[in-house]
Amino acid sequence: MLPPLAREEAVTDSLWGKSIVDPYRWMEQKPDTAEFTNYLKAQGAFARQVLDKLPGRRAIEASLQRFSAATTTLAIRQVTSTQLIFARRSPDQQVLKIYATPHAGGAERLLIDPEAGNKSGQSAQPRRVTEVLMSPDNKHLAYAIDKGGDEMHELHVLTLDSGKDVLITRLNGMPASWLPDSSGLFYARLRDGAVKGKVDFSFDTATWLHKMDKDPAQDTLAFRWSDGPAMGQTEREMPVVHVNTASDWALGAIYSNGEWPAYGMVARLNDLLAGKPGWAEVFRKDDIATHALTVGDEVYVLAKGKSERGEVFKVSLREADKGKRVVVVPQGDYVIDSLSLAKDGLYIHELRGQVGALRRYSFATGKVEDVKLPLTGAVWNIQCHPAIEGAWFGMDDLTWSARTLQTGPNLVAKDTGLTPKAAFDTSSFLTTRQDIKARDGTAVPVEILHKNNTKLNGKNPLLIIAYGAYGIILDPGFQGSMLAFLDQGGVIVYAHVRGGGEKGETWHTAGQKASKPNTWRDVIDVAEAMIKDGWTAQGKLAVWGTSAGGIMVGRAITERPDLFAVAIGEVGVFNTLRFELTSNGPGNDEEFGTVKKEDEFRALLEMDAYHHVQAETSYPATLLMTGANDMRVEPWQIAKMAARMQKNYNPKRPVLMRVDYDSGHFSTTKKIGIAKHLDMFSFILAHTGKA
Repeated sequence: MLPPLAREEAVTDSLWGKSIVDPYRWMEQKPDTAEFTNYLKAQGAFARQVLDKLPGRRAIEASLQRFSAATTTLAIRQVTSTQLIFARRSPDQQVLKIYATPHAGGAERLLIDPEAGNKSGQSAQPRRVTEVLMSPDNKHLAYAIDKGGDEMHELHVLTLDSGKDVLITRLNGMPASWLPDSSGLFYARLRDGAVKGKVDFSFDTATWLHKMDKDPAQDTLAFRWSDGPAMGQTEREMPVVHVNTASDWALGAIYSNGEWPAYGMVARLNDLLAGKPGWAEVFRKDDIATHALTVGDEVYVLAKGKSERGEVFKVSLREADKGKRVVVVPQGDYVIDSLSLAKDGLYIHELRGQVGALRRYSFATGKVEDVKLPLTGAVWNIQCHPAIEGAWFGMDDLTWSARTLQTGPNLVAKDTGLTPKAAFDTSSFLTTRQDIKARDGTAVPVEILHKNNTKLNGKNPLLIIAYGAYGIILDPGFQGSMLAFLDQGGVIVYAHVRGGGEKGETWHTAGQKASKPNTWRDVIDVAEAMIKDGWTAQGKLAVWGTSAGGIMVGRAITERPDLFAVAIGEVGVFNTLRFELTSNGPGNDEEFGTVKKEDEFRALLEMDAYHHVQAETSYPATLLMTGANDMRVEPWQIAKMAARMQKNYNPKRPVLMRVDYDSGHFSTTKKIGIAKHLDMFSFILAHTGKA
C-alpha cells in the first residue's frame, strides 16, 4: 500500500544568487484548488488506513481514557468586582464552557455553552469560546467564538439578565476592554474586505468602539496603527486600546504578530472618546515590552530590552512626553514572565529554573515579596482585579494535576477547591530535572517524565518535546494524555532549547534567525545524552514539534536522520522560505527573517526542512499532522513536506499525513484531542518496538 503521489511542477526562484527549485508550489494557490483539496483527502484517508491497523491501540486508548478523559480542565478567565469568570470542561463535556461564581464560592452560573449552537443546527463543526470579557457592572459578557478551530472569530455581547445576544462583528473580532462605566466596548477586528489566505489578510486591523445603546453598524473607529507618534509601527501590527477602572488613561498598545505590545502610547480616555487623544509615547519595540498596566496616573511596564530577564519600570502619565522611567522591580536572578494588577500591588510570575514562583510588588511599601505556595510546580494564569487585594492563579506540575489557588494580601496561597482533584493516583509518576550540556558547552534544561520503576537500561521508548521560538517558555504543566504514554512504558523529555524564553532574552535570540540551528542541535544533543545516560537507545527515540517547533523537528531529522526512529510534526512550519507570504507570515520576519535580506534569506534556507529533504535518504517513520482549518500554519506547509518525504516511501518507516477536518491550529474538542494522541502514541510505540 503506497501513499497518493503529488503532481510535480517545478518552479525555480533565483534568490541572492541561488536557485531554489520547488516542485510543489502549486499547493500554495489560494483559494484552495480542487486538486489540492482532493490530495489532502487522499492523504488523510491513507494515513487513517495505516494508523487504524497499528498494534496496541486498544491498550493506549484505555490509558488515555483513564488519564485524559477523566480530567477536569479549568482556568479562571477574569476576576470581576463580585465574581470569578472561568472556563471549565468536565469529564463528561467535549468543549470548554463559561461559568461564573462568587469570589467566596457558592452557586455557579452557566454563561455560555458553545455546544448549544451546534444542537440548534447552526454549525456541524465544533465551536470554541476563545475569549471572554465581563463588563465592570457585571451585566454584559463580551465573547469571541469560532468554529472548526478556524480562528475567524465572531464577537458577541451577551446581556445576562435578558439573555439578549448581539453579534458585533464576524471580522475576527476580539474584545479588548470595557469603558469603566460599562457603556461601551473596545474591540479589535479585521478591515472590511480582508481576504483569508492573502498575505495582507491582517493588514490595517484596528480597534473599534461599540456603544451599548447603539447598533453595531454604528460602531466607530477608535485606534489605528498609524495613530499617535511614529515609532516604526506599520500596517502589519495590531493596535488595541486597554482601559480599566483604576485609571482615567487609555493605553494604546500596538502588537507585533499578535504576541507582545511592540509599541505603547497613552492618552486621556475622555480625550480619546472626544476624538482628540493626543497620544504620548511610553515604550518602543527595542524595549521588548511584554506587559503594560495603567494605575492612576502611572503605567507599569514589564520589559526585557535592557534587562534580559525582565524589569518593571513605571512612567508618570502626566509627564509621559518627558520619557522619564523609574525601575520599581529591577532584574533579578530569574525570568519575570507576567504582571497582573490588584489593589495591593502587581502580582509577578517568575520562573525559577524549571518551576514557577509568584511575587507581589506592593504599592504601599515598594517591596517585592514572595507569595508562600503550598506546592512546588508551575504557576500560571494569574488573575486579579484592580479594586480587590490578592490574586487567583493555577498551579500544577508535569505529574500532578491542576489546582486553583488564591492569595490575599497576607501572601499565603490556599486551594480554592474550584478545580476537582484528579480521580486517579499519580504517585507512580516522577519528574527528573537536570541540565544537558550542548556541543558548545551551553547548559540546556530538561524535564524527564517517567514512572518510578523506569530502569536506565536503554530499552525505553523516549519522546523528546521541544519548541524554541518567540521567546516563549515551554511550560506545559499537567497533561493527562502524557501519563498515558508513560503508562505504556514510555519516557517523555521536555527540552527547553534555545529560541525559547526560559533563561531570558539572550536565550531567545540564541535560537533566532542565523542562530536558529542552536534550536534543533540542542535537541540532537539532548537525544544523544539520553542515550548515553541509559534512558533510551537510538532505535527508540522519537521527537515531536508543533507549529514553529516544526522547524526544530524537521531540521533535527534532516540533519541527523540516523538518530531518531520516529518524528511527529504537528501543524509545523517546514517551508520557512515561503512562510512570510502566508496570511500569518507578516511580522514573523522579526523571528525568522525575510528573503528580502541576503543574510536572513540564508538563515531561512538553513532552517527550511522542506528544502533539506534529500532523495534516497532513509528518514525516521514520520507522522505529519495538519488541521484543515488552520490559518496560522496553512496545510500546504505540511502537505509539501509530506509529498517530498514520500517520494522514497518505505512501509517500514512510513511518512503519513494526518488531516483533521474539525480543527485548525489547535484541537477543538476532548474527543479530537484524545484521537490525536492515540494516533501519535500508537505510531511512536509501533516504530520503537514497544507495541
